[in-house]
Amino acid sequence: MNDSEGLVGASGFDPQQLILRAKRRRNFSERFDSFSDAYVWVLAALVALAYLFSAIFGLIFALLGQGVAHPKMPTAVWSLQELSPILLVLAAIWLLRLLLHLGPVAVNAATADWWLPLPLSSASLRARALRKALLFGMLASAFAGVLWLIVLYGLTGAFDPLLAGCALACFVLAGLLLANAGVIVQSFGLQSPAQRWLGRSVMAIIAVLAVSWGLLAAENQWTMSAVQGVAASILQLRTWTYASAILLPLGIIGTWWAMQRNRHIGSRSLRSSGEKQQLALGTLMQADGRAATGPSAVAIGRRRRHGTLIAARLPVIWRILALRLMRAGYWRTTAGYLLLVMALAAAVDQVANPLSAVVFYAALGVLLALNLSGVIAPLLTQPQLTQHLGQSAARLSQTAALFAVLGSAVALSALTGGLGLLGIVDLSRFWLWCAALVIGALGSAAASLGHAQRKERDWESLLGSATSEATIGFVLFSELSTLVRAMATFAPMFSLALSPSTEIAWPLWVISSVFTVPALRLLVGEFPRRSRG
Repeated sequence: MNDSEGLVGASGFDPQQLILRAKRRRNFSERFDSFSDAYVWVLAALVALAYLFSAIFGLIFALLGQGVAHPKMPTAVWSLQELSPILLVLAAIWLLRLLLHLGPVAVNAATADWWLPLPLSSASLRARALRKALLFGMLASAFAGVLWLIVLYGLTGAFDPLLAGCALACFVLAGLLLANAGVIVQSFGLQSPAQRWLGRSVMAIIAVLAVSWGLLAAENQWTMSAVQGVAASILQLRTWTYASAILLPLGIIGTWWAMQRNRHIGSRSLRSSGEKQQLALGTLMQADGRAATGPSAVAIGRRRRHGTLIAARLPVIWRILALRLMRAGYWRTTAGYLLLVMALAAAVDQVANPLSAVVFYAALGVLLALNLSGVIAPLLTQPQLTQHLGQSAARLSQTAALFAVLGSAVALSALTGGLGLLGIVDLSRFWLWCAALVIGALGSAAASLGHAQRKERDWESLLGSATSEATIGFVLFSELSTLVRAMATFAPMFSLALSPSTEIAWPLWVISSVFTVPALRLLVGEFPRRSRG
């Protein structure tokens, strides 16, 4: 042993120093990778804010109907600025639900498989995961806060840098507090009850809004002064100063408690949260939420009995589609959107205008394409169903197309009827509206059919190979082409909503009809085969 140590000293070679150098290089590489990931996400957030700035201003311009004549709704008791504080509360609830869904403390699969089974202390691993959770909460809250400030700036037209800076600091502290709350709830294993209570709180907010709407419609002076006072307080610096003074000690106490409770989070919770975060990350990278928005097993079991009773007498293919529509909750999104649109148009001043109607139709078209694609996707992408159901692939595609057309027609008709009852659109040219709705339903069905057959996208390679902004624009346009074609078929409805007395040129009808060909081809493609057979 002494001889070997002498040889090491004589040669100047120390294995311990070699191990330390390798470890330092590995740690530097890990830190550099973490910094690169954070830099990419921060840069993506800044780019998104730059684009959303113009989009939000355009949306506000359309909702307010500036420069367009619109009827005065007798039931409109709020302004958009008076409803802006509600957006803050809903954003906080949404962020907390997101944190509870993602963990928020999590360990990725590779780390969990290697380190968690070992009989070693995982304090450093948990501390690193806690820091990531708190940082995510603060950044997500700051991002939502900046969006809210953009909305507020678009509504008021006044920008105070000091007020915006204080509000942004308040949003960061609120994100820290929400992340701490998520960690504490995770340590007790109460994510599911907390999610239920948050859902009930949203319903309570809706109930409070309904009661306040009734009081405002009755011209209750106390309610009117309270609403005006809250709307004015968000433009005062002292409001955000007081809020920051309250949130700062709460954030410190919450951080201390979260650090104490972090060691009580089980390995199974860390692993499952890591899987959820990986799924969410993949959803963002592929811009496809079909895998991440599916219902839980508990939700499916709760809806199973009602769905079976409703679809019991339908043919087997239609039963599959109806059960997917009900059990996966796709109908809830569309129904909720229609109710929200009607409530905004009826209760918020200046929203009942033709420009808002165009925005409502466009958003519904995108929503239908995404939701219906999730319902009909198995019939188009799983060829083994032809053997299980005893039907040809063409027959399954035809049924999927017909289901998409009927679903789109029902949703578009409901929106048109509601807007017509409120006096936002003129339905005197009934048959033109019927033709426009048929073309719009076929276009929405074509978009849902194209999106249902959409495969996974590697956005990193797609955008990484782009050499200029024009190339990036071309890639994005090709990926969103199905939605663009759907919007083209909505052109007659847009024209009737904006100018009901003007004749629609026949080239517009022709161009809109051309984009319905994918759905029509599937609908009528089965009949020639039957005649030949």
